[in-house]
Amino acid sequence: MKRKKILCLLVISMLCLTGCADKKEEKKEADFSAIQSVCELATLKCYYHNVAKSETEASGLFKWLGTGYKKIWTEYSGIVELGVDVSKVSVSKPSKDGVVKVTIPDAEILSVDLDEDSMGEPLTDTGFMTKITKEEETEALAEAQNHMEETAKENGNLLNQAKERAKSLIEGYVKNVGEQIGKEYTVEWVDAKAEE
Repeated sequence: MKRKKILCLLVISMLCLTGCADKKEEKKEADFSAIQSVCELATLKCYYHNVAKSETEASGLFKWLGTGYKKIWTEYSGIVELGVDVSKVSVSKPSKDGVVKVTIPDAEILSVDLDEDSMGEPLTDTGFMTKITKEEETEALAEAQNHMEETAKENGNLLNQAKERAKSLIEGYVKNVGEQIGKEYTVEWVDAKAEE
């Protein structure tokens, strides 16, 4: 008789604990707080290798001798990062039917990094009594960095690829968050308004 009471108490306590555990499961909510890290993972890195050129024509009284003529050629490498601005991405709470609205902007250039270590000694050509200054070499580098950025901006395919990559990773993230709490989510995309 004593054994039956102990067994009944154990069964009742197990049922109570199981019931409590089920209630805790129901209270789980989707947590999309890691969206920033997901967007950072989606960043595309494009490697560039090019030649920067700067040229100044001869001028002045001794123009016919080539005085003032300068030309610089510098080989360089760099990285342009393309992706979506994390601050413009927002994720809504799931609707009753499991739809999560994600607002995402178009991809843009996030950074341009000229690798100064990749640059060798610049090749130069100068006219009579003309020297190239450090400022002019620095200006050629700045122009090279601007050229990398402009080339990346003009490449619409790269920007589209960066946005699609971000969308793919965000969608996978949202679905995984749902799976972890036993729900199935679908993503509805909303384009962020372009800033005016």
